[in-house]
Amino acid sequence: TIPNLREEADFCEVFFDNVRVPAKNVVGEVNAGWALAKAVLGHERIFLGAPSRPEYALTRLEMLAEDRGAFEDAAFRSRFAKLRLDLYDLGSAFERFAKVLREGGTLGADVSVLKLFCTELYQRITEETLAVAGEEARFYDDLPLGDGGHVDAMNLFLDARAPAIFGGSNEFQRNILAKAVLGLPSR
Repeated sequence: TIPNLREEADFCEVFFDNVRVPAKNVVGEVNAGWALAKAVLGHERIFLGAPSRPEYALTRLEMLAEDRGAFEDAAFRSRFAKLRLDLYDLGSAFERFAKVLREGGTLGADVSVLKLFCTELYQRITEETLAVAGEEARFYDDLPLGDGGHVDAMNLFLDARAPAIFGGSNEFQRNILAKAVLGLPSR
């Protein structure tokens, strides 16, 4: 197993050497595996672009901000409003790609935009959560709220780092968009 930033065994790697696969178990055409892998990655990227994680994080930020009085600060209110609007835009973009799949279509390279948007929004929300939590975030797994609830600001922050790597790093997604969508040269 490979530990994540929280030292939890979140995933692992398995390597197979000298494996033979019977012909009846071959998926698709022989030597056409990359095309199949790209299709699977497209589906993975829409999953990674789902707004659920940023929605959860924004809800936690709102709870913490209300508890700590952060909404009294106009600059915070402005940043929070931008995050909320970005989340709305993410939801709209996600629905656009999901509709393609529901109608039996295939996703193009442009689905990489969704993964980029989602993972970077998730990170910005959790960074704002840490800013509101202040130094307390490093001392508590669960920051207590006045209403008896809690917010785990540091774990949200750490959790937001990994999605920018798995499913193809965000840097790789930018390369895909540059070449396949914008038609930019490799060098």
